[in-house]
Amino acid sequence: MTEDNDLGAIRERLASGELSDVGFDALLPPLTRARSSYTWTPIVVARRAAEHFARRGVSRVLDVGCGPGKFCIVAGLTRPALRFYGVEHSAALTRTALALTACLRLSNVEIRNGEALDAPWRGFDGFYFFNPFSADSRVGGPDLLRVADQLRGAARRTVVVTYHGLGGPIPSSYDLVSEERVGSGPLRVWQKNSRDGAWYHLDYSHGVSRVPRKYLDRKLGAQSSSKEVAGE
Repeated sequence: MTEDNDLGAIRERLASGELSDVGFDALLPPLTRARSSYTWTPIVVARRAAEHFARRGVSRVLDVGCGPGKFCIVAGLTRPALRFYGVEHSAALTRTALALTACLRLSNVEIRNGEALDAPWRGFDGFYFFNPFSADSRVGGPDLLRVADQLRGAARRTVVVTYHGLGGPIPSSYDLVSEERVGSGPLRVWQKNSRDGAWYHLDYSHGVSRVPRKYLDRKLGAQSSSKEVAGE
């Protein structure tokens, strides 16, 4: 991995889509590599998502919960004219992502350690989510509402791409403009328009549904209250 020729070949194969997920995983530490098949974005999905962002005129994409940076790295090499930013709460995964980004000399990818919900989302016109909330026990009802509020405050024409679902609510001001099966699950493209109704989209791996906004706000708020009573 330290040889310049090897790194150059990896860059070229990632940019062209010729490198396999197994090949990329070889760059990861063993414990991180072991989680790859079910946690990190497959290369074919990252490339497809990057194409959707580029096609819809997006310039700055935020990957919420970027792990070891696989999506940002692959997407950044696929579409070098776009800029990709990843935020990851795990310090170890952040170090891996930073090391890979530096070794592969990616000038259009930036990785930061921190909580994605605490980072400013304004200024981004694209967001990528690989089912970050449904399986993350650290995320509760108030956090899901914060995600919806952040997306609601985004500029018109903002694009959201989800793989295996967001795992929570998307404001009704977003339209589902594309859905296809890529890799092991659905890749959905949402775009913000000028309307905001009194309901949410619920975007999950198994499908999309609608729920009244007041009902979900009350339900997620009740989850927060019950945790406070329990002393969590």
